[in-house]
Amino acid sequence: MGEASQKTKKLRFVRSTGAGLLQITTYVLGFLALVVAFFVSAFISNSPIVMTVFGLMIAAGTIALGSYLSGKLFKVEKLKFYTIVQTGVLIAVLCGLMAFFVLQPLVSKTDQFVAAEVKGLDFWDLPTGSKIAVRKYSSQTNETKRPIIILHGGPGAYSVSFKPMVDVYSKLTANGHDVYFYDQIGGGLSARLKDISEYSLDRHIYDLKAIHDRIGSDRVILIGSSWGATLAANYLAKYPNDVGRAIFSGPGPIYRPDWMEIPEGNLDEKMNPEQKKRFDAAIEKPRLFAALILADINPAAAAKFAPEQEMGSFFDKIANDHYMPLALCDPTKAKAWSDGYGFWSSRMTGKTLLDRTDDPKPELKKNSLPVLVLRDTCDYKNEPVAKQYASIFSNSNFSAVEGTGHMIYGENPDEYLRLVRDFLQ
Repeated sequence: MGEASQKTKKLRFVRSTGAGLLQITTYVLGFLALVVAFFVSAFISNSPIVMTVFGLMIAAGTIALGSYLSGKLFKVEKLKFYTIVQTGVLIAVLCGLMAFFVLQPLVSKTDQFVAAEVKGLDFWDLPTGSKIAVRKYSSQTNETKRPIIILHGGPGAYSVSFKPMVDVYSKLTANGHDVYFYDQIGGGLSARLKDISEYSLDRHIYDLKAIHDRIGSDRVILIGSSWGATLAANYLAKYPNDVGRAIFSGPGPIYRPDWMEIPEGNLDEKMNPEQKKRFDAAIEKPRLFAALILADINPAAAAKFAPEQEMGSFFDKIANDHYMPLALCDPTKAKAWSDGYGFWSSRMTGKTLLDRTDDPKPELKKNSLPVLVLRDTCDYKNEPVAKQYASIFSNSNFSAVEGTGHMIYGENPDEYLRLVRDFLQ
């Protein structure tokens, strides 16, 4: 009898242990089923509601099956009731987690971007379908010189309401130039595209071509900062006869695949351990990760799940709190400048820069137009990136501006203007 009792106890222990492990496994599989089903449903639907409901249904089925099997091992008398309760409780928990971590906006509506009022602002409807915010500063002299088009950084940033940029470049009107600022599509005060998959390097090039043609000058001067320099260089490769001179300021890579193995330099590399810790805490959001994964599966679903107004405002906060101080040589000069960043323009355009195979450098090497390359000595972009511009263009000048970060025009505007004016003479 004692031996039989011992065997019975062992059997009960094994059964209860197995049932417990099965129930724990059920919880884990239920969560994984929710996540997988949520993203799989994005292949067939653009609706966040459909994706969420489908994910919860698959999770409920998984949990119900696991609870039923564990209940049988436990020899639960009211198996059906047990299964329903277990499933209901865990689905309620998953709904709460989804609502708090995934479905709740990253930025409240009261803190989201509101378009600023800008004097002298115009909107151009381009043949590409883009509605672009444009701000023109007219020449202050009777002498007609080539117009200047300012290309801001990003992608996704802006210029028409960016005071440090406007304050500096508008002074070139005293030298006889009309100066045009415009917010590239998807950023600043320009319109956002309904289909975020249309944001690309080519779209920005074709928009710039349409702006060039509308201005009506045979050749213009392009001044591009950071990503704006990337855009200017790639525009030159496609339309070499549209440009008379070009200035590349704190330039980003001409062709990003060149820098996959050689580091180009990124802002987070300038962070000390404490800054990196705060930055990681700010961006490690399940909702952000979900949006980025959806963008790779179904851009339309991503745009509905995480609307531009919310995501752009979130990126403004990240830029102001973490990026802007590191973009300057003197972090104490940083202000909350970012207000109107285009998240999806940045993300989707950036993806096309990584995936491209059409290297523009062979075409650029044929170009003999005068080029000025300016690099900031505190720039987080590594020097070889800027040096590549100088080596490709046969008629180039290279200058390093001491004591400035990624935005030369913002930290040393007088020296910056002197170099630009000397080059444009």
